[in-house]
Amino acid sequence: MTKLLVSLIVEETYLVHFSEIVESCKAAGMDVQRQMTTVGVISGTIEASRVKVLAQIRGVRHVEESREVGVLGKSSDK
Repeated sequence: MTKLLVSLIVEETYLVHFSEIVESCKAAGMDVQRQMTTVGVISGTIEASRVKVLAQIRGVRHVEESREVGVLGKSSDK
């Protein structure tokens, strides 16, 4: 099973329910690693097959999957 790192953005009007949304994410199978209450962001890991479930949680505006960032190529000294 592949786990993905994801970040969720919570609708501003739902920030008063932030802790409930975090609990819903956990119930959906997300391993919540970071909660940024003031900006409305929750990040953590979840099985790839469960990502769409997070987007259906009431108050979640957007789910962003992490992208790997690495070196595209190396220059050579020839």
